[in-house]
Amino acid sequence: MFRRTVNLSLGAIFLLMVFFSASAWGETKPMGFAIPFPDLKFSQPLSKEEQAYLGISKKGNFSFREIKGELILVELLSTYCFNCQKQAPLFVELYSSIKENTKLKGKVKIIGIAAGNNLQEVKTFKEEHQIPYPIFSDPKFDAHMALGGPRTPFTIWVRKDKQGNGIVASTHLGLAESPQKVLAETRAVLQYDLALLKPKKGAIYEGDALKPPLAEKELVEKARKGMEASGGKVLEVKKVTLKDGDAVYAGKVDLGTRQENVFSKLISRRAVCDVCHDTFFIYTFDSTGKVVDIVPIQLTKYDNLHWTEEDIKKLKSRTVGKSILKPFSFDAKVDSISGATITAALVFDSLDKAKEVFEKLKKEGYVR
Repeated sequence: MFRRTVNLSLGAIFLLMVFFSASAWGETKPMGFAIPFPDLKFSQPLSKEEQAYLGISKKGNFSFREIKGELILVELLSTYCFNCQKQAPLFVELYSSIKENTKLKGKVKIIGIAAGNNLQEVKTFKEEHQIPYPIFSDPKFDAHMALGGPRTPFTIWVRKDKQGNGIVASTHLGLAESPQKVLAETRAVLQYDLALLKPKKGAIYEGDALKPPLAEKELVEKARKGMEASGGKVLEVKKVTLKDGDAVYAGKVDLGTRQENVFSKLISRRAVCDVCHDTFFIYTFDSTGKVVDIVPIQLTKYDNLHWTEEDIKKLKSRTVGKSILKPFSFDAKVDSISGATITAALVFDSLDKAKEVFEKLKKEGYVR
């Protein structure tokens, strides 16, 4: 009875520590606490040093639960995110502090997950900032979305049980104040009794609902504009709701010698960077899956400036006329918009996922 009372007291103390450290950090939000961490899959090759650090016996194709350690500090980042770049030296210092601490070394591991970045971008980022811990490329935003699609940088403290399962013990949204603050939170999280951390359902990160900056009537007109790019006269536009709840604007255009069905899809994507605006645009495609037009609603760049006509022209030159039935791979060297690489990556990723929309339309008889 006495032991149980002490444990509960320690649990209460820990929660207070988390609360007050969160208050001190300012941007920290009490999200994801006690939520099971997904068993993310990684296929990126590891160096011998990275294998040894993570306790992984193979170079690639392993899961999160195979990482050895009592606490895994997961840093969600984007190599193009300004605050992620500012945070890099702080986490390098944190890594060194953990490595030099005999009580933490081996128990605490740090990994990064680079949302929307390919292997080369990750390699360049690591070299520029001399980052010693592994950073995993997440070019299709798969891991990022599995964690709720948070703005970056986003730090997650994940405690591991004896079976290797992870549970979220703390989170921090935004730029870390200092490596000392992160280290203090790490020590506090390690003191918590896992037996008291009962897993619960929920999201690790749940941002505000995305709402386009236009009324529905205006969105319909934007969809119509995209359909007009087909070269025909738009006869009708109607919003259809698919069986899974997804919505698409279906239209019919008169091309003179024939009539054709065209479709417009509103895309709403939360900003990856914590100082950026959310992304909204409409893409239009015909019944063969060919992209007819891209109509911007809210596309921003560095300092949250709106894209210029030249920016939009470049985007269309890289997307219009291509088929959504084939992969839309983003190459920052040729597809990036100056000052808007993250936004451009979101556009390409949305088009890469457009095949799923086409297949649903076909299955429900809208496309023949």
